[in-house]
Amino acid sequence: MRTKRYGLSVVWPVICLVVTAFLPWAEGEAADINKGKQIYVKHCQNCHGSRGQGQLPGMPDFSRGERLFQADSQLVEVLRNGKGMMPAYRAVLRDKELLDVIAYLRTLRR
Repeated sequence: MRTKRYGLSVVWPVICLVVTAFLPWAEGEAADINKGKQIYVKHCQNCHGSRGQGQLPGMPDFSRGERLFQADSQLVEVLRNGKGMMPAYRAVLRDKELLDVIAYLRTLRR
C-alpha cells in the first residue's frame, strides 16, 4: 500500500485555517494621525514644541525621529507612566489615544 504525500503548499493553508479557527478575534484599528495631532497640541506641545523639537534641555527631538524607533508598546508604556519631567498620562488618555499621538509624532520627522 502506497501512502500519498502532500507538499507543504497543500498542507500549509490547512494548518493556518486550523490555527486561526482557535484564535480569539480582536478588532484592529489603525492609529488616527489627526486625532493624535489634536491630543499633542493639547497635552504635549507646550513642552515639546509645535514640531516636536523639544523646548527644554534633554528632551527628545521627535523631528529627528529620536526615540520613535521603539515598539509602540514601549512608547505607550512611557506615556502611560511618565518619564523624568514628563507626567504620566495613564489617567488622562486611553491607550488608543496614546497610539494616535505616537502615530502623529512619527509624521514630524524631517
